[in-house]
Amino acid sequence: MAARKAKEQEEERFVRETLFKRFGAQLRKLPESQRTGEKAADFELLVGDARLAVIEIKRLIRTPRIPENGWDVVERDGVRTATRRTDNAPQRVAKLIQEAWRQLQLYQDPKILAFVNDETLADGGDLDEAFNGFMEYRNENGVGYTNVASRRLANGRIRNLKWNIDLYIWIDRARAAEPVFKVVTEEGHRLARLCFGCPDLGAPPNKALNPTVGRGRPPAG
Repeated sequence: MAARKAKEQEEERFVRETLFKRFGAQLRKLPESQRTGEKAADFELLVGDARLAVIEIKRLIRTPRIPENGWDVVERDGVRTATRRTDNAPQRVAKLIQEAWRQLQLYQDPKILAFVNDETLADGGDLDEAFNGFMEYRNENGVGYTNVASRRLANGRIRNLKWNIDLYIWIDRARAAEPVFKVVTEEGHRLARLCFGCPDLGAPPNKALNPTVGRGRPPAG
C-alpha cells in the first residue's frame, strides 16, 4: 500500500517558501506514516534527490490576551491594555521540542526543528532559554543578572532529547527578522553551512549562528 501524501499546512508552506527564497533550500513534504499512533515529520531537506535531513515544523501562536491565558487586562478611558503575569514563552518552546522529538525520533537521518513564531512576546532568545535553562540580562556595560527560572525546563523532560536534534531554526513572523540557526551537533553545523549559508564558527555545539541571539537581553527597566 502506497504511503498517503500529507497535506501541507499553512505554517509548513511558509517555512518551505522562506527557506527556498532566502537560501535556495529544497524541502519536500514527507508522506504520512502508515503505522498506527505514529506521525511523520513534515519535510525532508534535499540536495538533488539525496535526503540530507528531516525537518519538523512547530508554531508558536499568538495567544489571545485574556485572563484565562494568564493576562492581566485593564481598560481605562476606552483603552484596553494587557500584560502577562509570567513569561511562559520558554515553557511553550520546551513543550514543542518534546512534541517534535516524538516525530523526529522515527528517522535515522539528521534532524532539524524549525519554529514559526507568531507570538509578539517571544523571540529566538526564548529558544536559548528553554534549551540552556537560563538567560543573561545585561546592559551595554555588562551590568545585570542571570535569570534561572527556566532551569527546570531545560533539566526536565527535554534534558537529554534536546541534544538529539542537530539543528534548530527560528523564523519570526511576529517581527521583521532574519532566521536564527542554533547548532547542537557537528552534523547540524555542517547542514547550517551547506544549506543555509551560515558562517564557519569552528563548529561550536549549542551556539546560535546569529550575533544578536545568545548574548542576553538588557535588564528590565
